[in-house]
Amino acid sequence: MIICLIADGRSIHTQRWAEYFAAKGHEVHLITYDPVGRQIPGVSEHVISSFWKNLYLSFLPREISIKRLVKTIQPDLIHAHFITKYGFHLISLPIRPLIVSAWGDDILILPKRNRLLWFFTKNVLETVDRIYAVSGNIRTHIIDDFDIPPQKVRYLPFGIDTDLFSPENKNSHNVQTTIEIFNNRGFFPVYDGEMLIRGFAVAYARDHRLRLTLKGNGPEERKIRDLVTSLGLGEVVTFREKTEYAKVPHDYHRADIFITTSRSDGTPVSLLEAMASAVPCIATAVGGIPEWIDDKKTGILIPSGSPEKVAEAILLLARDPTLRHSLGTAARATILQKGQWKVLMALAEKDYEELIRTYRKEKL
Repeated sequence: MIICLIADGRSIHTQRWAEYFAAKGHEVHLITYDPVGRQIPGVSEHVISSFWKNLYLSFLPREISIKRLVKTIQPDLIHAHFITKYGFHLISLPIRPLIVSAWGDDILILPKRNRLLWFFTKNVLETVDRIYAVSGNIRTHIIDDFDIPPQKVRYLPFGIDTDLFSPENKNSHNVQTTIEIFNNRGFFPVYDGEMLIRGFAVAYARDHRLRLTLKGNGPEERKIRDLVTSLGLGEVVTFREKTEYAKVPHDYHRADIFITTSRSDGTPVSLLEAMASAVPCIATAVGGIPEWIDDKKTGILIPSGSPEKVAEAILLLARDPTLRHSLGTAARATILQKGQWKVLMALAEKDYEELIRTYRKEKL
């Protein structure tokens, strides 16, 4: 197959997708606004830069460049990841079949902010031949909110490499001097860092073994740093920059608890990585998260917007190493059962082939 991906080259999800199909011997072209930053064997990268910094002003010149590229590449299939921005280019492309992947915000948040974005999103969903939704919740919103035929929308979550993300043996019988809590989702409003910090502060007041590591970046980082300082948590909360993907598994090995306090979500990959690493997880019961966490069985679910519930969940796990172990073990079993990267990608590859065959028959 000659596959053309239109997606953010900086995203590890884009990179892994391109790597998979290139490694399987397919000809892969990646069209992106922003370069990958490294060479991916077997992948031809096409960076569509723009003089205009404004996303709207730069869209039309990029649209023209992408059309020219597609005409030259003559792919068997085009697949855009993330509807807003990249998916919008699918509307006017002449090649079929067309696929788009919905990741979360592009269905749950962005179309609700702007009528124009809603219109373009619906146009993309109606134009393409297949839609992949990373959670069942997103699939339902696509069908119900945009009146899209159910047979056109397939649930395909982000898979996890369960060899790369695997447990590290810890001696749960030792008395721990610290309990390490980890969050790597960055500092964006949707992840509600304030709720996390205020909940952690309540828990720390009751258990001084607790430590919190926050990894990533985002527009609210200064706000969260100031809150940590004002609450007197500077000695027990650590801020870390993003690292290369190969180092991410070590983050989970150091963690005793993973936590995410998002207000809205699709299927957070960091949560699935933590589960695959057998780290017990605390997560808000929003979006696609309850599709993976069965409360008190494979993790702890809490309502969004409640620092008190954050504190309760942290203290519950901090004080019970046996519960942490059982939840972590059950979490990994869940990923092994329904979230393995190679299994899910094989399904996508089979779907690619079937779509191409169907389109070629229709052309004859």
